[in-house]
Amino acid sequence: MLTLINDILDLSRIEAGKLRLDRLPFSLAATVEESSTLFALQARTKGLDFSSAVSGALPDTLVGDAGRVRQVLTNLIGNAVKFTDSGRIDVEADMLRATGDGFLVRFSVRDSGIGIPPEQQSRLFESFTQGDGSSTRKYGGTGLGLSISKQLVELMGGALGVESTPGEGSRFWLPLISAKPRSPFLPPRPRNGQFPPPFRSCRCPPRNPPPCPWKKPNGGPRKLRVLLAEDNEINQRIALRLLEKLGLAADAVDNGRAAVEAMARNDYDLVLMDCMMPDMDGFEATAVIRNRERGKGRTPICALTANAMEGDREKCLAAGMDDYISKAGGPRQTPRSSGAAGSS
Repeated sequence: MLTLINDILDLSRIEAGKLRLDRLPFSLAATVEESSTLFALQARTKGLDFSSAVSGALPDTLVGDAGRVRQVLTNLIGNAVKFTDSGRIDVEADMLRATGDGFLVRFSVRDSGIGIPPEQQSRLFESFTQGDGSSTRKYGGTGLGLSISKQLVELMGGALGVESTPGEGSRFWLPLISAKPRSPFLPPRPRNGQFPPPFRSCRCPPRNPPPCPWKKPNGGPRKLRVLLAEDNEINQRIALRLLEKLGLAADAVDNGRAAVEAMARNDYDLVLMDCMMPDMDGFEATAVIRNRERGKGRTPICALTANAMEGDREKCLAAGMDDYISKAGGPRQTPRSSGAAGSS
């Protein structure tokens, strides 16, 4: 249900012309790795070979909307895993050519799954359309993922394409133009006529984050401690994994009341608060926490919401939250100054 709501919200923003894209430096390798990691275990559970790679001809730092690139890749990889029962899935990023102020990057997701008949490929990117539209279809889904992905790619100046053979598999690709970062950068030069080997995220050990500069009372380093309030189990797992990769210690609860109780027991440096939860929602929980903090220190609370419509940020800030992040990958809003000592 949450996925459907997110998809419908994205679709409505796109059709209304209110979807904003970021143009910020981001790590290409990290973006591909994060998108692939979400499905690598699921693929291995099905007995599939899974690999992801970034060409050594590409710089790691590009400029664009990493959240939307990740959203498109997630849709494509998720479909590949869902529709493939044997064989392999390959995720790749390579450089087609350098442009005047950037690079033309091609992302591709190839699978050995059931494939798509030619007569269905022409309407594959329509909203609420699936390759198998019969009442007895084997595979579920909202039918919005590919439609939204196509429109997002076009907003980013690219195009989403597909080639497929029934019974043999499919390949989706999207060429995107990425600007160069503002800092001086030269793409890798070939050595002896060859570029450096590609980065393969599925074969690399997890990157060790740099130690956090915050200190324990005795002067030693300590991890920042985060409380995650999120009732969706899948979202909770993903968020905890990302926080772990950032070197943060995190506890998770599934409703606002449990968040309030956790805040009473422990000291946290940050709270990531889902807005819509059972028993007590994020707005109510924030109000209770802020009331208890009167005359004491203030813990930063960042709203996590599937919404990104006009007025949602103001509602979160009015409830006592300090920042606002859309789960759908929308732009991060400018935080309100809380005046809290020691917060950042």
